[in-house]
Amino acid sequence: MIGVVLIGTGILPEERAREFRSLTDVSIASDMKVIKEPTFDDNTFIYAVNDVAQRGIDIVQGDARVKQILDESKVKEATVTIAAVQPTVMTDRQSGKLLHSSAGQVIITANWQLVEGALYSEPKNPTQIANKKVESHQQIWNILVDVDKGQVTQVAQQADRVITDTVQSNVVRADVNMFVPKAVLIGAGSEISWSNPSNLPHNVVGSFNQTTALDANNITAMISKNSIDSNNTNLETAEVIAIDSGFIEPNASWQYRFDKEGVFNYLCTIHAEEGMRGTVIVTRSSASS
Repeated sequence: MIGVVLIGTGILPEERAREFRSLTDVSIASDMKVIKEPTFDDNTFIYAVNDVAQRGIDIVQGDARVKQILDESKVKEATVTIAAVQPTVMTDRQSGKLLHSSAGQVIITANWQLVEGALYSEPKNPTQIANKKVESHQQIWNILVDVDKGQVTQVAQQADRVITDTVQSNVVRADVNMFVPKAVLIGAGSEISWSNPSNLPHNVVGSFNQTTALDANNITAMISKNSIDSNNTNLETAEVIAIDSGFIEPNASWQYRFDKEGVFNYLCTIHAEEGMRGTVIVTRSSASS
């Protein structure tokens, strides 16, 4: 569902260059593929911008250095995004032949948060952590691959980013490529406000899967691998709603009221490759207290 929403917005990172002029004899195809969606057990989101770039996913996952990155991120219970963003695939308009270079690029982002120095690993109601100090950590690796030879040519890590803030009740901050807090638990009928204190525009785009849950104690099942198991009696999927905030400009905010139980996995499509995504879990209203 997330991939469909991304394509529908037309604002993938590759499509942001407003002054772009297409070459006379070729057209550039973008066929984004969601390879893995996040679950509670494994909060990893993997996507590729086209079939050729997808080769880079298999290549990097077989590299020992990348395996170490992913293992260390798992220990931190980080939210991981793996985005294959290059090479660009072009189509020769006369012959229909696909054209691309061998230079591929995969971006791996790991985000994790601490509340009052403790790892924030499970979603909590914003009122429970309101006025508490939160530290958001982000690590990004740019990995170059040769998609024709099937090998990693370079692994480069950017400087770590750390953002310190104070949690506000029912407010998620869309900061510099991170949502803070990254996941929240609210009761049906609650409203969440996404504020943008950064100097960049952001948006909130995703699918809200309305479900019927027994109570707040079943929040793990709501986004676990078992949630799609037909034998799981904790959930009954009712409806899927596409949510799109539009651009949230700097110093602006956007609100959405969740009237029914469900799970909203969302991201900022402008900064998807930097791993800017979050989750809202909506339970029965009694769970909000």
